[in-house]
Amino acid sequence: MQKIFKKQALKTKQISKKKSDSMNILFVMADSLSPHDLGCYGNSCALTPNIDKLAKSGVLFNRAYCNSPLSAPSRASMVTGRYCSELNVFDNANEFRGDIPTIGNVLQLANYETVICGKMHFIGYDQYHGFNQRLALETDYSQSYDPNAFRFAYDWERNGRNPDGPIYMAGSYVALPRWDNHPVNGHYDRDQTIHQKALEYLSEKDANSDPFFCCVSYHTPHNPFWIPEKYKSSFRGKQLPFPENAISTHGIMDDWLNEFHHVIDCRDQLMQKESIRWLYETYYGMVNYLDCLIGELVAAIDRQGLRDNTVIVFASDHGDMLCHRGMVQKRYFYERSVRVPLIFVLPHQLRRGVRSDELVSLLDITPTFAELVKTSCYDVRGNSLVPLMTSVYSMGDRMIFCEYHGEGVHAPCFMVRHGDYKYIYVDGYEERLYNVADDPQELHLLSCQGRNKSIMHAMKKELLSQFDPHQIAISARQSQHDRQFIFNSWQASQKWFKKD
Repeated sequence: MQKIFKKQALKTKQISKKKSDSMNILFVMADSLSPHDLGCYGNSCALTPNIDKLAKSGVLFNRAYCNSPLSAPSRASMVTGRYCSELNVFDNANEFRGDIPTIGNVLQLANYETVICGKMHFIGYDQYHGFNQRLALETDYSQSYDPNAFRFAYDWERNGRNPDGPIYMAGSYVALPRWDNHPVNGHYDRDQTIHQKALEYLSEKDANSDPFFCCVSYHTPHNPFWIPEKYKSSFRGKQLPFPENAISTHGIMDDWLNEFHHVIDCRDQLMQKESIRWLYETYYGMVNYLDCLIGELVAAIDRQGLRDNTVIVFASDHGDMLCHRGMVQKRYFYERSVRVPLIFVLPHQLRRGVRSDELVSLLDITPTFAELVKTSCYDVRGNSLVPLMTSVYSMGDRMIFCEYHGEGVHAPCFMVRHGDYKYIYVDGYEERLYNVADDPQELHLLSCQGRNKSIMHAMKKELLSQFDPHQIAISARQSQHDRQFIFNSWQASQKWFKKD
């Protein structure tokens, strides 16, 4: 697994604070949202005035990355500040153990009330992980220990495709009658409590309340795609940044994931003009809907007189390929899949409307929150972003790591971002190098000769100093086999519970 990391430098002593001296934190999360689809990140077609306003009031990170392009590993990594392979959370069916400290524990030590409202995709017995409350837990994909979840314990040695079939994979990106009225995510986000419970929680707070941390985590704009007409009507018939009608794969990881996502089954329909238009009008409507929800949360903060002592943060767990390169979903290491929006708005912030080009990741969330509330943090792998938000500061020659060892692939997969370059390493299979600054669409593989060879060597050396692919492969396969055994035994046991 991971080798020893240097300790996070942040070790501020905990001090007694008055309520008025403590900053609240409102952390708003989207699911499967790429920064490419937001106005503040340069998309002139998007309708995101509330998110754009946050960006103008704070610091927007242009080059922020998730540390695994899949919900459960990404979120576990984010709340712990540690890599998913270190946590043994390889996929969406791995248990996230309760004996690992999180930002919830850090904030509790700082005397904060800590609340998660909505989806966090924690698998296993512990659904709290150091947070005081889980509001709208019934809307989450996982709500307790459930052996049935282990059916998604993808087996590298046998499986090639998602066991649920094409309909919720590539099929959900195709204009089909079944999606004409399929309000699952919107139902969870607004109608069935996530947004309403978040507003109720904030309405109970005022300037004299104890400091709080509230994470409001929406499902939108995760597939399947549906949104009321009023949110998508603004995009009807308009020119949107549609993907080119071309399938573009560059390596074995692309082939593996396209097979897993059932892209081949749906290829004839997937890139049809009518289907692409339906997808983009609906998706942009969902992002518009998300923006409206965020506007209502910020209005609640203002209404309760909390703006002067509340940090507002916006992020996503990963992105979505949205048919670019003929690909769907996440899991890839292309920019649309691994780059995430990240915006911080601090009370009385001197640096407003700042766009930082520093390389950062969701690993940095935990130490950043710890420094913001002026308390100590356990050993984490990220760095606090507070210096970037409060002064002109550089993190220097930093490398960002992203890993994926879950469903659809057949070996440990890694990505390294350093300067203008992106390096992809699939253990035992392939190495790839891109210059993301010169080639933002990542359409041109760089040759492995001359200067490029030296760049790849340096990035690979640093990657292998931090991760042990051989040991990760052993751990991932063992986990897959163990969970499949438990799932099979659980299935066999169900006959005893069937009613006559």
